[in-house]
Amino acid sequence: MINIDTLCNEKNNCMLCGNRIVHSCQATTAKCHYCGVEEEAYIQCKDGHYICNACHSQDALKVIENICLSTDMQNPVTLAEKIMKHPSVHMHGPEHHALVPAVLIAAYQNYTGKKKEADILEAIKRGSKVPGGYCGIYGACGAGIGVGIAVCILAEATPYTPSERSHANWATSGTLRCIADAGGARCCKKATRISLRKGVAYLSDMFGLLWYENLDLSAKCNYTKYNKECDENCEYKDRSGIDNN
Repeated sequence: MINIDTLCNEKNNCMLCGNRIVHSCQATTAKCHYCGVEEEAYIQCKDGHYICNACHSQDALKVIENICLSTDMQNPVTLAEKIMKHPSVHMHGPEHHALVPAVLIAAYQNYTGKKKEADILEAIKRGSKVPGGYCGIYGACGAGIGVGIAVCILAEATPYTPSERSHANWATSGTLRCIADAGGARCCKKATRISLRKGVAYLSDMFGLLWYENLDLSAKCNYTKYNKECDENCEYKDRSGIDNN
């Protein structure tokens, strides 16, 4: 049987040794423990271990792909919560940047009946290119960017399509505003839930759907006690003292 405390500690800390992760304001050259790639990094564990974004997310991306391609769920929040419970998805990490557009598009397709597997795969590919820590390094949360990615794909936007390009940027900026207004330190779970709620609302309005009105997009967080930076004022915070994850 999996020990949930051990599992969530692994989700939150260094994949190699389990020690805490240290974030820096200045990039340093680091070598990935698994694949050996050397690159600039803002994140390492306190003992100097570094795991690149590709190695950190690889298994999780396959889980996202498999579930999104096979699901019939129309609620992206419910779908995301299911995926985030998988052991391969960490407490925090860049896999959430692919998760948001993938589940948003998968749920949209299930609601509209317009199935197109290539769009889900494209969402994962684009989202996986947004590095971890983007929110506090470049000023744009990867989950929020994920909403823009989903709109780009569904609207078939390019840099040369004025209306579609504008919609994608409005969707991203509106989502980032909601994430910023929510406050607190980084929390990939909170950012994912906020992004999906905003994404459903935007797509419903954009395409004239009743999707948003028909869904319960609320969520109860089961990760509160495992998140060292958990925001006391978070709307999703588990205040019951009981963790059901």
